[in-house]
Amino acid sequence: MKIPFIISVLVFTTLGLSAQIERKPVEIKKDSPAVLAATATYNKKSRREKLEELDLTREQKLKLVDLRQANQTAKTTIENNSNLSDQEKKKQLRDLQKEQAQKLMSILTEEQKAKYRANNSNNP
Repeated sequence: MKIPFIISVLVFTTLGLSAQIERKPVEIKKDSPAVLAATATYNKKSRREKLEELDLTREQKLKLVDLRQANQTAKTTIENNSNLSDQEKKKQLRDLQKEQAQKLMSILTEEQKAKYRANNSNNP
């Protein structure tokens, strides 16, 4: 009774092991779109790094903090507004971004604006 059971267990185990798929590692081409996208993301500077390069004064930093807080409040209000469709929300959020960019530019000096534009043109 034990011998047929042991033989059947061994047969099924052997068949199960031999039926597994052997997976080969995939070679990643260095010029593939996924690699290029990851590299571009890695090379981008963070928003904080870009702003640190502008050498903002204390007053400018405080104005920027206020601007971000106001923007975040407005963004949350738009996102939580159930009366708006998704398309209307997207439009209002785009308008809010444009408005924030204009307010940011009003805070910066001409020299800082030039640096900011140069940073953004290199790393969109």
